[in-house]
Amino acid sequence: MKTIFSVLSLMAILCTAAVSADEPSNRTVVLQDNFDGRTSVGDAYSTARGMEDAWSVVDGVLIGKQTNDDHGAVIRTELAFDDIEIEFDFRFSGGSRFNFVIDDKNERSVHSGHICRVSISPKQLNVSDDKVGSMNLEVRKIRQNPAATDADKQTLQQVLAKTQSAVKVDLKRGQWHHLRVRIQGDQMQAFLDGKLATSLKSPGFAHATKSKFGFTVNGSTIDFDNLMAYRIDPSTTR
Repeated sequence: MKTIFSVLSLMAILCTAAVSADEPSNRTVVLQDNFDGRTSVGDAYSTARGMEDAWSVVDGVLIGKQTNDDHGAVIRTELAFDDIEIEFDFRFSGGSRFNFVIDDKNERSVHSGHICRVSISPKQLNVSDDKVGSMNLEVRKIRQNPAATDADKQTLQQVLAKTQSAVKVDLKRGQWHHLRVRIQGDQMQAFLDGKLATSLKSPGFAHATKSKFGFTVNGSTIDFDNLMAYRIDPSTTR
């Protein structure tokens, strides 16, 4: 089944590339993993402390499940990049939501180095600039302050409105879907199953020293496969 799906998925990607004028014409593969031929996540990935049992590889599919009540299951791989395009297949097999997160482990102005993300549930897809928005330490103070003033709350809402973009989706559990995420300069775009779902311009996306990316899974299992990352030629037009 995986082989058949992989072929169909590749055909869909190639067809999309052939008909879409928005596809970058010059990009270089910098990471490729279909998780075949092994039974563990491998040395290229790291999990959050205490979450080693949250991630596994079964029949060539990466599987994540939340094992800690306080936080979703975290997995990351390190890669130094600026502009980039990353794509992968995913399937909700019981989990309620996952985040595709891009970090800079050395950035101290944000919580846990979070720079930006795409959050997906079966009903909504959201892109967000974490560096300027919700994970910025000053913004986070307001978010976590139970005594925040009305003025602070208004400021928070204004910041979040400028640094997030959400769209409704209808994703069936048990079915494979494809996500392609592109970052060029201060713009982040999310393409779902070959179509542009949402796009946002925000200054945090242009952070030049992104150093790792990966998934955070909430709830029971969510499956991932066919992970690809491409470095985009800076001269490529949007």
